[in-house]
Amino acid sequence: MIQAARRNLSFANVMSMTAVMIALGGTSYAATLAKNSVGSTQIKSKAVKNSDLGDSAVTSGKVKNRSLKAADFALGQLPAGPKGSTGPTGATGATGTTGAQGIQGIQGATGALGAVTAFSETAAVDMLANQKASYDAYCPAGKQAVGGGGRGDDLTSEVTRVTSSRPAVSTTDTQPPGEGLGFTGWRITVQNVGANLNIRPTVWVICANAPTP
Repeated sequence: MIQAARRNLSFANVMSMTAVMIALGGTSYAATLAKNSVGSTQIKSKAVKNSDLGDSAVTSGKVKNRSLKAADFALGQLPAGPKGSTGPTGATGATGTTGAQGIQGIQGATGALGAVTAFSETAAVDMLANQKASYDAYCPAGKQAVGGGGRGDDLTSEVTRVTSSRPAVSTTDTQPPGEGLGFTGWRITVQNVGANLNIRPTVWVICANAPTP
């Protein structure tokens, strides 16, 4: 009978029997694992996944102290720490470039002129024949000149000639004011063109209340 079995034995039969024995041996081994016999060395590295862990399976005692980071927590879960002390003042930054000039504002309304008063000065002595001289009149303190004029004489003006009539800056500066500047007096220059010795010119200055600074 053994000889008959040998005659019917082939390579395929041998390999089939070997596979069955290996499979049965593996099943028997897995079924006979002792309790708590699987350790770290039996687990393939990185083989345990999140789905293999039960709910609430990882507790505080299983987490290494100071191993978690802020990124491991949901927003709002970590309490804010105490406010730190104010840091030192930083260095002053460089000066910025000058901005463009703004547009010119509209001109305001002209203020009220106020009361206008004339003040005059008449020459204290007669002019000599063919004499030429200048005469001034000034506003009192608190008033500003706005105009003026003059004449050679109140009775015989025909024998005089007013050669100049202009504003004067002040009693200490009889020159005409610069462009756009104010003045407090008026000056005339008169020439006696005759032989009459009774010529006494008069000059007027027109004044208004000075504007408040």
